Amino acid sequence: MSNLYAVRPTGNTDKVSIDPIALATELPSGYSSFTPVQVGDTRYLCAYNSTAGASDLYLLSDADPYLTLIESRIDLNSIPSGPSGDPLRHDTLQRHPWEKLTTFTLGNEPYLLTYRAIDGLFGFYHLAPDLSTSPPYLFFFSRNTPTVGFTDIAAISSLGGQQYILGYNFADGTVAAFSVNVVSSSSEGIPPLVAVNVWYHHWAKSWTHFAFFHLGGANFFFKINTGKLNVNIDHLNDNPALGTVEVGSLLMPQLPHALAITNVAIIPWAHGDPYLLTYIASCGATTVLRIHGDCLGWTQQAAVTSVTCASLVVPYAVGKTSYVLFYGAIA
Repeated sequence: MSNLYAVRPTGNTDKVSIDPIALATELPSGYSSFTPVQVGDTRYLCAYNSTAGASDLYLLSDADPYLTLIESRIDLNSIPSGPSGDPLRHDTLQRHPWEKLTTFTLGNEPYLLTYRAIDGLFGFYHLAPDLSTSPPYLFFFSRNTPTVGFTDIAAISSLGGQQYILGYNFADGTVAAFSVNVVSSSSEGIPPLVAVNVWYHHWAKSWTHFAFFHLGGANFFFKINTGKLNVNIDHLNDNPALGTVEVGSLLMPQLPHALAITNVAIIPWAHGDPYLLTYIASCGATTVLRIHGDCLGWTQQAAVTSVTCASLVVPYAVGKTSYVLFYGAIA
């Protein structure tokens, strides 16, 4: 169910190795999302089971046992009640749990961000030093710039640390950016945040396998269109209200197995250019690509056959070492 690999530079070259790590403890089945999160100087991996609506927290280390289940007070089922029929009600969350989980830091404070597509609801949970979560700041739009139906979300820092949330709908191509800012006060322990739509647009539908990275301090992202085959690298403008700019397009000749790829991830890296990992679940083909500075292609740095049929591929870094967790099994 879970396999860990270390990704390291090799010697004085820009090649890397992908080495299996023996895990002392098997992670339980049922997790649907993972996100690395840092609280103070310590790194953790938050795991969420959408079927059970339960969360676990693992302490990350760069030596055996690498992942250690610890006691936490994370509660992603905590949600304020709304009026009858309001999508913020407790029973709605029980019937329709969160589908996406990610994290971001704002004002030196860590947050867990959740999302579900059925009503476009975002939940912003502050994570305290004692590893407890606050009641969430809840956010959704039902009109004008509706948040319903996103199949991908991402938390992005831009313009010297200003926080944004991106969402994309695979089925119809809707894409949006929302700014997240701190307000003067809030009540009942809810984080003092406000989210505002700053950009709403339509791309082609069927984009998937998003992987976000920084280059020269700016935000870029890799993606694959599986409907009308295309492989792109786009630039998110420093002010996300101005949208995105396509930098590299029709890059399929450099990625001949693009339609077979099931997972992509950017390796958290302290060695220069961004490194992209691609994974094909059916055969375990795992490749690390160094993205060129002009974003018009990449160079292969490593290729191995790792585990097969993993459903989630989770990159994170501890100290100077990068790791990739392969988890689960495709049904």
